[in-house]
Amino acid sequence: MKAGDILICYGRNITSKYVGHAAIASSSKYIMEMTGPGHRAEHTSKATFFKRNSGNKKYVAVFRIKNHPKYADDAASYAYHHMYIHDNPWYLFPSSMYQKSPSYCSKYVYIAYQRGATSKALYPIPGPSAVILPHGMWHWFKDSFTPSYVYKVTSY
Repeated sequence: MKAGDILICYGRNITSKYVGHAAIASSSKYIMEMTGPGHRAEHTSKATFFKRNSGNKKYVAVFRIKNHPKYADDAASYAYHHMYIHDNPWYLFPSSMYQKSPSYCSKYVYIAYQRGATSKALYPIPGPSAVILPHGMWHWFKDSFTPSYVYKVTSY
């Protein structure tokens, strides 16, 4: 796992209506995530994250923006410094795409890349009420910025 990797969880429901979960690696050992209602952004250890989100029919798919490692690092740094340390958003799904807070898991990852790396990496949001779902995150990335599947964690 590298800083900027996008982690998509399968078999886990954050809310009763929507399935999945998304997070961004801040380093090889830690992950930034929004775990659900009643929580703010969290800096979770790799072990805790993978234990919670794998096994018993759950797994984590890891995606990486291979062509632009600098932007991946920049997005991870932005998520940590500006969306955790400085402005730790509270969780609300759905919420306006034009504001950092409140936020939700996949919006958190999108904003980290949009504001922390480069807006050229992503398709623009069509309006404030747009929703980015975890299992369709890669559709928002453009051309050479499209994340590539790296590996799957089925147990930890």
